[in-house]
Parts: sequence; C-alpha cells; structure tokens
Amino acid sequence: MHRNIIFLLFLLTASLPARAQSSCGCTLEGNVTSKENKESIPGAFVYIKGTNKFAQSDSKGHFRISALCPGSYTLICQMSSFNSVEIPILIKDEENHHENFSLADHDEHLQEVIVSGKKTETSAQLRGSLSKEERAERDGLSLGEMMRGISGVQSLQTGSSISKPVIHGMHSSRVIILNQGVRQEGQQWGSEHAPEIDPFISKNIQVIKGPGGLRYGGDAIGGIIMMEPDALPDTAGISGEIQSIYFTNGRQGVISGLLQGGIKNNNGWGWRIQGTLKDGGNIQTAHYNLANTGIREQNFSATLGYKMNKWSNDVFFSHFHSVIGIYLGSHIGNVNDLEKSIARTRPFPIFTPQEFSRKIDRPNQDVTHSLGKLKSQYQLSNGRAIRTTLAVQNDERLELDVLRAGKNINTLQFLLRTFNGEILLDESNSSQQWKGQFGVNFQLQGNITSGKIVTNPTLTTSLLPNYFQNTFGLFAIERLVKEKYELEVGLRLDEKTIDVHRPKSNYSNIINRKENRYLGISGSLGLKYRWTENLENHLILARAFRAPSVNELFSYGVHHGAAAFEIGDPSLKGETAYNLSLNTIYAPKNLQIEVGLYNNYIQNFIYLRPMVDKGNAIYFTTVRGAFPAFAYEQINAVFQGIDAQINYQISPKLSVQQKSSIVHAFDASHNFHYLVNIPANRFEYTISYRWMQEKQYVSVGIVQVGEQTRVEPGTDYAVPPKGYQLVQANWGIRLKKIDLGVRISNAFNTAYRDYLNRFRYFTDDQGRNISLRILYKI
Repeated sequence: MHRNIIFLLFLLTASLPARAQSSCGCTLEGNVTSKENKESIPGAFVYIKGTNKFAQSDSKGHFRISALCPGSYTLICQMSSFNSVEIPILIKDEENHHENFSLADHDEHLQEVIVSGKKTETSAQLRGSLSKEERAERDGLSLGEMMRGISGVQSLQTGSSISKPVIHGMHSSRVIILNQGVRQEGQQWGSEHAPEIDPFISKNIQVIKGPGGLRYGGDAIGGIIMMEPDALPDTAGISGEIQSIYFTNGRQGVISGLLQGGIKNNNGWGWRIQGTLKDGGNIQTAHYNLANTGIREQNFSATLGYKMNKWSNDVFFSHFHSVIGIYLGSHIGNVNDLEKSIARTRPFPIFTPQEFSRKIDRPNQDVTHSLGKLKSQYQLSNGRAIRTTLAVQNDERLELDVLRAGKNINTLQFLLRTFNGEILLDESNSSQQWKGQFGVNFQLQGNITSGKIVTNPTLTTSLLPNYFQNTFGLFAIERLVKEKYELEVGLRLDEKTIDVHRPKSNYSNIINRKENRYLGISGSLGLKYRWTENLENHLILARAFRAPSVNELFSYGVHHGAAAFEIGDPSLKGETAYNLSLNTIYAPKNLQIEVGLYNNYIQNFIYLRPMVDKGNAIYFTTVRGAFPAFAYEQINAVFQGIDAQINYQISPKLSVQQKSSIVHAFDASHNFHYLVNIPANRFEYTISYRWMQEKQYVSVGIVQVGEQTRVEPGTDYAVPPKGYQLVQANWGIRLKKIDLGVRISNAFNTAYRDYLNRFRYFTDDQGRNISLRILYKI
C-alpha cells in the first residue's frame, strides 16, 4: 500500500514542473588554482550549497556545472589540505557564468574530506554521507542512529539507547571509526558496545563502504566511518554556536555548544572548545514504557593549533562519559521465565512501569573514554608533506548486573589503554602525475579485566582475560588523475600479536600465558572512469585481511549489556576478504542516480551463531540468571548487495529522494545457507519542498523495512519479526543567526520490532518521538 502511495505521489509531482525547468539552461565554469604557487588543482570539489549540483576539477583544474536555473546561490570549493572557499553568485537567464577559485594551503586532518553529502576528491571507493539538513535533523542521536539514513548503512541495536553502525551487513571490529584522524579504540566487540563518541564533535562525517581504506588498516572489511571537524580558524575573532534539542520520547534533553577563534596579534594560532550534555529517562514503545532505559552523557573536547610557514601542529583532547540503562526485562532469573518472555508479545507488567522515571538502576553501563592527540606536518618541496600523528586513549567500561541473592559483585570491568602512531609521506598536492602516500602506523594496547596490571590478573571468571595487543602496519598508495579517468593502487602489510594472561585459578600466583600472532597482506585497485559529463563508473577490486579480535578468541561468560552468554574459540584463524564493487553515477540535469553493487567473499569468516539447532535452544543458567547462548564459529561466507539513491529536483522548490539498501549473506561452507543477524531490505522515500529562498523546508518520508525471510528455520531463539513502515516528517527554517527544526519519527506510533535489535526477543522498539531543536550562531 505504501509503495503504491509513494509511486502515485512521484508520478503526480513529476508531471508538475515541465515549464519550471524550461529556463534551467545556465552554465557555471571556472578554474581552481593554488594561491601559493598558482598551479592548477585537480580533483577539487565545487558544489552549489543546498542543491545536488556539483563538479570536480579535471587534470587542468577546470570545472563545469550545467543545467542551472537562474537565481542567487552560494558556491563552495573544497579540497583536502586547502582552506575551503564560499562565495555568493548570481546567475541570470541563459547565462554562462565564470568563477575562479584560488585556494590557500592548510594542514588537513585527512586526505578524504566530506562536503554536504556529495562526492569527494578521492578515488573510486563506494561512499555515503548525510546532507547538511539530514545531519541537522539527526543531531542529538547516537552515531549509529545518525548514520542509519545512508544507503548501505544500518544500525545494530541493543534496546533503544545503544546502537552501532552496520555497513554492508558487517559491524564492530570490521568497521573502523576514525575520530579526528585516530582509530577509535574501545570495547567495540560486543553488539551492545556502542562507539564512545559524541557526534557533535565532528561537522564532517563520511562512510567509505567496503574495504579499500588501506592507510587506516586492512581489517576494515565492512568499511570506514570518518569523523572530522572543520579546519581551525587562524586569525583573531571568536565564533561559535549553541544548540538545544528536546526529544519527547524519554523526555530527553540535549545541549551542545562550540566556541572557536584565533589569537589577537598572533596569526596562525587557532583554538576550539566544545561540550555536550544529555539526559533522558525511560523510553516508550507504542503501548508501554520500558523499565530502566534512561541515559546520561557529559562530553567535552578542546583543540589548539598553530601554523607558520612550512610547519603546522595541533593538539586535541576529548573526554566522553555515558551511563546507559539496560532494559530490566532482558535479565531473567530462570530458563522457564526466559522462554516465556521471548514467547510473549508484551513483556511482563513488572518491566513496563506506568510511571515515568529518569532513574538508571542495574543493569547498566558506565563508560568513560578519553583521547589525546598530537599532530604535526612539515611541508616539503613540490607539494609533498610529512605528517606525524601520536595519540593516547583510555577507555574504561563498567557493566553492572542485576543484584541477586543480596550479592553486589556482579560487575564486569574493562580498562583499555591504547597508544597509536602514524608517520606519513604525502604527495597528494604535488605536481607529479602519480601522487603517493607512504607510511607506517602502529598500535600498542593493554586491557585489564581483573587485577591492577595486565600481567597479574586475579580472576578466571571474567568474560575476557587480561591481554596485550600490538599491531604494526606498512602501506603504500599511488594515485593517477587524468581528465577521463582516475586510478588508485594500494598495498598494505599488517602484523598483530595478542598476548593473553589468565590465572590458573582465582587469585592464583600461577599465570597462564598464551601468545597469538597473525600476519596478513591487503591490497586494492580502484578505477574511476568518466564516460560523459553526466556518467561515471567506479570499479574496485580489493583484498583485505583481519586478524581475530580478543572477544572472538577468548570470550566465556555473561555479556551483561547484550543479556547473552558468549563463547569464543582460541583456534580461530584470520579472515581474508575478496571484494568486487561497481558504482555508477548518472546525473543529467536535475536528476542524480547512484547505484552500488558489491560482492564480498570472506574466507574463515568469524560468525557469532545463536546456539540453536533445528529449534532446540541452549540456555546458560548462572548465579546472574538465565541467558541465550552464542558461540563464535568460522565459515566461508559470501556477502552480496546493492545500495541505491535517486534524487530528482522536480522544480527549484520541489524534490524527491529514494534510498535502497539490500544485503544477502550466505554460509558458503554449508550449502549456502543464510546467515542470521543480517539486515533486512530497507527502503526510504522522501518528498521535500523549499521556499523563502531555500531558508525554509518541509519534508515527509516513509521508511520501509521488510521482514527478514533469508534466515534458516530453527536457527535463532525467535523467528524474525514482521516488516514495518514508519512515517517521518521534518520542518526547518534558517534565520539570520538562528536555525529551528522539528522532526517527527514514527509519526503514527507504530508498534514494531526491528530484526537488528538484540532486544527484539523481549520488547517492541521505540514509539513516536518528536524532537524540537534550536541552534544559535554566535
């Protein structure tokens, strides 16, 4: 029914604008050069703010945007290692407008820079991002929920407060998160271990889908999430913003602020401080409250940078603290009650209180993450640069279980300390044809789950043992940019060592030690070919290697947040993935179509399988209650899928958008049986209308998630839930210094359960949620 409605709306609106487009034949072109040496800059990204019109400069620095309607616009040019430029332009009817850009160099944090959801200047990787408006609509949500609007990206949830990104069906250690150019390191192995990141810290968030980001690690089989702030100001003056958001579901309040500026009479210095507070209570489904589902967060970050002549340096520090309630109905005392809870369509009344509460009781998570980073760059001749990055991370996680029999020691504690480093020779801005990146990165890590030091643990009953984990990687990437095509090749070598320490018995002085060592090679070949001005293809061939993570090898015990008993396998081998991806972009006039196809064959794929065989379920009963069990196994797997996005600018004010995400996953070792916990088909349809010179807009959309029928019968503790359709609406207006917005999620308060929510065994998902946001620019 919903499909038919959307299709009719599309046909109706598509028939309206023929005369409105008749005068949209204007052309904008120009050249992009370096302010320092006047050389042409190929691959610079030029786009018109608030539209889907964009272009990249060719090998001679020339760009061209056609099929423009007359009017006033804001034109933006951005390129890695250069300051972005934003200028107003006026295009008259049937006019060929010319505009040149001269970019000043600056120390960019990443080679890849995302701009308002359009393509970047890097090679042929499959990419995705949120537009500026989509990002604003999702402010205040967790990173996993925020990224859910990108085709090919979904969210693995544990209840309504914990989520993490899923890219092409993969998550956790197969997805690298780059926070300020540093690999985020926390206890990201569990489904309920959400990234310890405040999304407000980064204005630019982009997804690289599939393997290929060899600079950052060969283990990104699923992909990479890149989070970067804007460049620091380097002249005197103070600017900033403060944003307040209120969510009706959970009565959650969020406030986030940012201040930045330079130092008077000291050009070259820049600073930025940022902070966020969040507080919310029990979440509501369509028909009932969920006990103990509140959240509290306090986050802070600060940056100081200096640039003079050939040198640039910056220092960054962030502190993240979150307390998250775990739904009380997920921790059941015995197997009989657990089976009843899974079979029920509505939880027991004790877990659905009538009264609203902000109190966070047991079970809960208490997570603190700190990151300190020092980055330096020295500019060599001919556009080359040496970049060094050193970072220290401290991640402490407490998981408090339900108190039983008067005991108060049912607590998991993880203390993870990480030291990261990278040295990079970057030729991205050189004048030579082949531009390379050559470097080395390393990571030293220690984790404590019992005792005070890694080498002297005290308990055998911890979910994981104490361990040291060291990684070392060498990489080389070369890129060639021509007028019709771009070619990128890369090679990486990784070594990983895991040194485990566990006592022979509780509080024993005899410590058993085991060392696992893994060595792997990763490589990629990417080709981007421009057939015409409106049509281009990206082809990627990649090989990726990922060593097993500690939880896959050595887990044994109750995972409180996931309400599950997990069992690792110390004999697991490293994964090797072979990926083939083809991306097609077709953008004639007011239409933009992007379709990505991928096939990923993974040898020795490590798979967390529910311990259910032909409907016979295994439960583990401990002093902490009864829990469903999951075991890590190794198979050969195939992941295949399609990401698609269509944007059609019906008229200067009216547009429609459609996004699709489909992934199939098979066990190639066992007659190509389907795998469990793979995302169901997801489709989004949106229609938007803008007025007041694009300062105000309203949009209405439908999210359609199908029932996951690609699951073998009797292989999970509960059958997949039915598919569902959710209606959402957005309104926003931009005034001089104030932005206002309203977002309505699940507008009809539909009762549903999402297949990727681990708590679908026990309860429905979140009901209607209205967010009210106001942003004031200083």
